[in-house]
Amino acid sequence: MLKNTYNPDTVWFVDDVFTVSHKWIKSFHEEVIKQDAIIPFECITRAERLNDEVLQLLKEAGCYRIWIGAESGSQKIIDAMDRRVDVDVVKEAIQKTNKLGMETGTFIMVGYPGENETDIEETITYLKAANPTHFTITVAYPIKGTSLYNEIEDQITIQPNWETSTDRDIDFSRTYSRKFYDYAVRKIVNEVNYNKEKHSDKSFKKMISYKLKSTLAGTLMKLTK
Repeated sequence: MLKNTYNPDTVWFVDDVFTVSHKWIKSFHEEVIKQDAIIPFECITRAERLNDEVLQLLKEAGCYRIWIGAESGSQKIIDAMDRRVDVDVVKEAIQKTNKLGMETGTFIMVGYPGENETDIEETITYLKAANPTHFTITVAYPIKGTSLYNEIEDQITIQPNWETSTDRDIDFSRTYSRKFYDYAVRKIVNEVNYNKEKHSDKSFKKMISYKLKSTLAGTLMKLTK
């Protein structure tokens, strides 16, 4: 119905773990093929719910992009978040998806309680090695009702006015200053983009620009600890 009536360019499945049931994925694949209902789609899942067979089924059913969450390249921080995932398993899942010709995405968060410079460097190393097509990155912020909020509630330094702000504006005492993590975001983005440019035939000028921005952000990180 969607294909025949609206002919959409793409479909986004927002299920947090689209491949949680491998049995369901097989049935989904079977029906999409049988009904000639392929529409390019993207989805979100966890690395441990992907394998070679599931990846192939997803590709044949029209999947062109998979978002695989890790939140950090530091296993210490992943464990602190209680994500219950192995960073190397995530990296391998991203690499396998790339090899099949599908795009990949991952989510990164900095500024989680206890995170330090070493953890940030591990995140940069992880992103370079995994090489996702896309990644989103934010400074950690607590949402009321979550374990993070409960953990840092008595350490909140900025409590926003809810009529003009959102959860993202809440700040709390971290390992380093908030500015440090703002610059960390810039360093990660530019360092990873520099690495992508270095391993492609793209603009040398762009590559140098990313490296300079990464170096500047690293210097500002040290000045704002």
